[in-house]
Amino acid sequence: MKHYLFDMDDTLYKHPKDKRKMYNINKSEKLIQLLNNCNYNKYIYTNATYSHANFILNKLGVDDYFEKIYSRDNIPIMKPSYKSAFDIENDISKNYNYKNTFYFFDDLLENLEMGKNRNWITIWIHPLYQYKDKYNYIDYSFPDIYSALNYFNNNNI
Repeated sequence: MKHYLFDMDDTLYKHPKDKRKMYNINKSEKLIQLLNNCNYNKYIYTNATYSHANFILNKLGVDDYFEKIYSRDNIPIMKPSYKSAFDIENDISKNYNYKNTFYFFDDLLENLEMGKNRNWITIWIHPLYQYKDKYNYIDYSFPDIYSALNYFNNNNI
């Protein structure tokens, strides 16, 4: 079974520098369509609080597309801790009796390196995505989540 793990800030959406602008985030029809076309289980894996993640997902209109939010409120150790990834992987895997493959979307290199150490497929979402070959722990890279999901949906990955 394939599982997609998404970081929130600067991965799933572009976090505004001015936090007051978070209230101006609009519903993203494009993101809704891309998530709707994705047939795999989707989770949020963030170092932010649960309420922040839930707020952003609601503003984007995508809260119903995620199985669970893993946040600082419900996991004891944050990214890039290896134990954090191990705990999340075990929590998800306990519901499935077959091999699980994890696809990890994040903007921070240290988090992706941790994911690769768990044998996850790593996807770097970053404006400098074209430099992915400098890092042997990045499997895919894209400038934004839209490009990434479009690629994965079109290639049945």
